[in-house]
Amino acid sequence: MRRTGRVMLLGSALLTTLALSPTGVSHASAAPTEATLSMSHHSAFSRDDYKKGFHDGYKDGRADCKSGKEMKKAMHSMAEEDDYERGYSDGYDKGFHSCKRMKKEKKEKMHRMHEERMHRMHKEKSQRMYEQRMQRMHEQRMQRMHKEKTQRMHEQRMRTEKTPRMYQS
Repeated sequence: MRRTGRVMLLGSALLTTLALSPTGVSHASAAPTEATLSMSHHSAFSRDDYKKGFHDGYKDGRADCKSGKEMKKAMHSMAEEDDYERGYSDGYDKGFHSCKRMKKEKKEKMHRMHEERMHRMHKEKSQRMYEQRMQRMHEQRMQRMHKEKTQRMHEQRMRTEKTPRMYQS
């Protein structure tokens, strides 16, 4: 029941949109807007001016961010800006925000380095403990082997000493 209501609602909305769109499009495309007029009077886009403005704005935005200043608001409206100012504004925004992103990346890098250092220290400690345990086991084995060898030598000496005595009596 709910599904049927949704389909009916969507269907009627689609029909209304289709019915009104051809007239809406023809009126909208026929009347030039203020932005269209201002762009038609504007001279050709200068890529060099924009790039220079972007570069200067990026440096200033990054410097302001690093020094802890607040971000500057947009200086002019889009209709009044020339290519240099538009580039400067875009560059300033990007430069200011790249500084914050660098802080975050630096923090993440420091955290990652700390994690790696802790992992390495744990691994080294585990390796030292393993080597110490192996050293203890080696020393115990050597002591046991020495004790067994001494015991065998003693037993062999005792046998050799008993043998001549038996023949002497």
